[in-house]
Amino acid sequence: MGKPAANSASILKDVRARLEARADDKDPGRNGKPKGVAAPRSPLKALGVKTSFVRSIAREIQTRNKPAMDYGAALALVDAAVGRKVREEILVALDVLERYRRDFAPGLFGRVEKWSAVADDLEVAEALGARIAAPALALEPSKIAVVKKWARLRSPGKRRLAVLAAVGLVTEGRREAATVLELAEILLHEEHPALVSAVAGLLRETTKVDAKAVQDFLFRRSIDGNPEILRAGSENLDAARRAALIAKLEAQAALVAAG
Repeated sequence: MGKPAANSASILKDVRARLEARADDKDPGRNGKPKGVAAPRSPLKALGVKTSFVRSIAREIQTRNKPAMDYGAALALVDAAVGRKVREEILVALDVLERYRRDFAPGLFGRVEKWSAVADDLEVAEALGARIAAPALALEPSKIAVVKKWARLRSPGKRRLAVLAAVGLVTEGRREAATVLELAEILLHEEHPALVSAVAGLLRETTKVDAKAVQDFLFRRSIDGNPEILRAGSENLDAARRAALIAKLEAQAALVAAG
């Protein structure tokens, strides 16, 4: 066993101890959600720790384990946490890894593929997608084929991971609008609330780098795309074009209602 992997076991024990100390309002049967709030089903165990504590614990872990904690150790920590399948442990580990973003390098996406096994959990999918998968995909755009596979899976978490990963191709100076719109097309009929929001957000980000491509895409797919996604995704178009799109959507809705 290499040094980072050996250290990860002891660090993860520290993570677990700190999480359990924060789990005052623990309600495992509800995946840590407050009473009265429906929690999505998840294959992961939840300790009931409030999300607001996760980042502070990650910061404590990074500080406490210097100088041993580095990029390699952070990767090993995520590997270990994913293997244990406890939501909050994974979220802490992902937060620690994000702190080494300047060290991200080609090859990271291969790890993300393995970690996607726990992305059926929507909260983990969001953290993994936005914080790790997006910059990892930006380093290896050819991995979009894997992302498209995620987009076609039944799991809402995997589909959300796909959308959030794709954001990496249209941010921080990257302009892969055509590739991103190919992915968005797969998910344009999405009705899951978390996915509707995510796909619309991806379209808005893509508009910032190629407004004409997004405009053409939205008008072309206005016939059969989810109107909610189309409306929310068009928010960054110029006012006149957006008004024209919304008018078209309303006219089509009226025809359907009358038919």
